[in-house]
Amino acid sequence: MRLRRALVVSSGALALLVVSGTANADEPVGDTTGEQRGPEIGAGASAEVVVFDEGANGDGGPLTTTSRNWTPPPCWYAPTWSPEQLRDLAERAWDPTGQTGHAAAALSWLWNHYDSGEPYTDFNAEEAGNGMWWGPVENPSEPDLLERTSCSEIPFWVENGVVPDVENALSPQVLAELAYERIRVPDTEVTFSPAALDGQVVNLPTWVWAESGDYDPVAVTATLESWDIWATTTARPTALTIEPGTPDAETHPASGSCPINEDGSIGTPYPAGDGAGEDAIPPCGLTYLRATHDAASYPLTASITWSIAWEGSDGTGGTLPDATFATTHEVQVNEIQSIVRP
Repeated sequence: MRLRRALVVSSGALALLVVSGTANADEPVGDTTGEQRGPEIGAGASAEVVVFDEGANGDGGPLTTTSRNWTPPPCWYAPTWSPEQLRDLAERAWDPTGQTGHAAAALSWLWNHYDSGEPYTDFNAEEAGNGMWWGPVENPSEPDLLERTSCSEIPFWVENGVVPDVENALSPQVLAELAYERIRVPDTEVTFSPAALDGQVVNLPTWVWAESGDYDPVAVTATLESWDIWATTTARPTALTIEPGTPDAETHPASGSCPINEDGSIGTPYPAGDGAGEDAIPPCGLTYLRATHDAASYPLTASITWSIAWEGSDGTGGTLPDATFATTHEVQVNEIQSIVRP
């Protein structure tokens, strides 16, 4: 059930009344996250934390989404107060003494809403144990304060096990999005031939590859244990994209995109000693057409594209925007001249 503010007062003023005495809790350590907005109101009063299982995660850097229209939730709603705890908060934070105008009206409305039967009585004490009051939690990794504090719904009641139909309330999909934020992938490490990045040669193809198993899927599971909902977000590598750092180069294939093989490998190792020859074209690689000079270099960028999918409790699942992880290598290209003698 979604509760909405019913008074003609600014949403910011009412939010201030609901969480007056704002103080961010310390970010939990280890596999939990989230910062509750509001005063400390006793043991167990903090919002239920999201627990993350990162046993199948990678150990490299974070992904960058390819979508301009998607970001992880800047805040969310989670089980926060029992009836007794919300009453305790109200008695300390919603004191109408000395208040006038809109503030007094808002406080009066809140007491009527939660305590006087419009629609709740005694903060829903008769339902204690059958549900929780849900409240806002800030995402500690969101840098924008306004976004981080944008979950401004007043506390709403949710029965045990029910996933509320409220934007950004914890659900399998919201948990999947929070897990996405935790995904870490291997650094984009590939092998070159010629091997020395300061020893590439004009018009000589550079072979690029990765060994089997270098790029396997990684996953993070997020769980709201008290509500028995969860989601596992999995990132699977799909392609390596090569950007030579100069227009004076050709990529192989021409698109610059090398597929990830089923075994987690990329391309094919240079077949040394097998007579590949200088003119052999690698299945994944590039050819520089102009040398660098005066200690200059070309910034060769190798980026892995990862497709993101999730599955969750109650048969839920779906996809999230693709993401990339890139590594830049400074490459020097030499021009080798030879003298042909009769």
